[in-house]
Amino acid sequence: MTARTIRLPEGFYLHELEAIDSTNDEAKRLADKGAQSGALVLARSQTSGRGRRGRDWSSPVGNLYSSLLLRPTCSLAEAARLTFLIAVAMAEAIETVTGQQVRPDCKWPNDLMVNGRKICGILLESASNKGSATDYLVIGAGVNVAFFPDDSERLATSLATLGAPVSVDDLVSTYIARVAHWLPIWETEGFTPIREAWLIRGYGIGNPVVARLTERELEGTFIGLDDDGSLILRDDSGIEHRIGAGEVFFST
Repeated sequence: MTARTIRLPEGFYLHELEAIDSTNDEAKRLADKGAQSGALVLARSQTSGRGRRGRDWSSPVGNLYSSLLLRPTCSLAEAARLTFLIAVAMAEAIETVTGQQVRPDCKWPNDLMVNGRKICGILLESASNKGSATDYLVIGAGVNVAFFPDDSERLATSLATLGAPVSVDDLVSTYIARVAHWLPIWETEGFTPIREAWLIRGYGIGNPVVARLTERELEGTFIGLDDDGSLILRDDSGIEHRIGAGEVFFST
């Protein structure tokens, strides 16, 4: 394996693999064995990568495949909002390593977009401890660095396609540095600063949105995030709906 030049802040440590079924699955296996918070699983390729709702995640060599293990001391509901922190951290990292050439937008609930195309997917999985308390979180983040799938459900792009080829090692190092910046803020000030940073990059705010829920479909305008991270949709009659989970489609 070629030597990597990844630099991690204090409190984070690397589990590096050539290939793995899924970095999220490997991080969960480490968690079940007692691994500490801050473990970062990084692989050059995945054989069974997945996104939200079990969708396949194309994983050729050349892109970023990572999963971060965290053990926050809070409820599962509070911990789930860390997906927004990860989105902000990765967006900032991409912007930094590309010299501000690429500025991703944050798409609710867990993607990063550039020019209306997906460049990063985030997948949060959790385990509880004694009811509602969090045992651990595993947050996977995959970035299309060199390649993007041309058969995905939604349009995608890559940093190379955008004319901004970067080193995966540099991107990982910068990403975790931004996570290390935001985590203490979240721990001391709560979700509000994360929410504000996310909204600055919010994809589709002020534009039409369709939300497909389990039993119905809602149409309206995306007007922001609630204090718990729910998407706020205002329908044509002026009624505001809080959406905590579902598939959303934007017209931007």
